[in-house]
Amino acid sequence: MQNVAEAIEEVNLIKKVIDRTQNDFSRIASFFISIGVINTVTYLMYVILFQIIKGMEHVGYSFWMLFRGLNYISVLGYIVLVFIYRRKLKNRNNALSLSMINIWGTLLIGGEAFRIFFSAVNFGKQDVYFYQKTLTFLFPVIGCLVLGFVIQDKLIQWAAFLIVILYMLLSGMGIEIKVGSMLGNNVNVGIGSILTGIIVSAGMILLGIHLKRKGER
Repeated sequence: MQNVAEAIEEVNLIKKVIDRTQNDFSRIASFFISIGVINTVTYLMYVILFQIIKGMEHVGYSFWMLFRGLNYISVLGYIVLVFIYRRKLKNRNNALSLSMINIWGTLLIGGEAFRIFFSAVNFGKQDVYFYQKTLTFLFPVIGCLVLGFVIQDKLIQWAAFLIVILYMLLSGMGIEIKVGSMLGNNVNVGIGSILTGIIVSAGMILLGIHLKRKGER
């Protein structure tokens, strides 16, 4: 009877370990941290190249295309990360985390695909700008809401809702901040776009840290 009782305890312990492994979202914490790092590096490269262009009397075509194409660096980074984490999670049989990687991969890569599409289609400049900045903000926030509901994390849910409200308020104000001048023209950035940049860089890093700490409890 003692051996049977010990065997039952061992089986229950194994079931708990398997259940925790399958539902442990701390395993994808580094995915979100990596997303934030990629976007942070991309923004830093924008700043560096912008400062270089400011001091140039004539900007060559190749240099200008490099500046315009920095967004593709983040897209390539997203694709590589999704591929790595999908492969890793399949081997660990972590179905829920794998589903979240699929969702986030679709939102991040799909959002960039839509942004490129609206740039290529012959819309007005204001329409293109509106669609681009809205999609860049909306897709990561949707991903945060889905994540918050799936893992039943109130902090992530409320943070996402508050960010949406803050973005609507800031965008409605129409405030633009001058970040410099290029070739004699002022370069202004909307405060809503600045908030989006903070979300997809520092926000993703903080999300990853939160998930990591949550899994260690």
